[in-house]
Amino acid sequence: MPSKSTITASLTPELTTFIAAKVKTGHYRSASEVVRAALRLLVEQDRRQEPSLEQGRAAAGDRNAR
Repeated sequence: MPSKSTITASLTPELTTFIAAKVKTGHYRSASEVVRAALRLLVEQDRRQEPSLEQGRAAAGDRNAR
């Protein structure tokens, strides 16, 4: 497994409660696991959107070239 680094983040009370609830279900062992799972989903979402973003940039470039 790759080495890990520690990051400190300020969260809203709502996010803190959400994370605690996820840990309480037993599906996650820690708040860090919840945050890592959420970040993996964000990375996947960004990957899916990347082709759309590139197409949009290309279309904008075509319009600007006219």
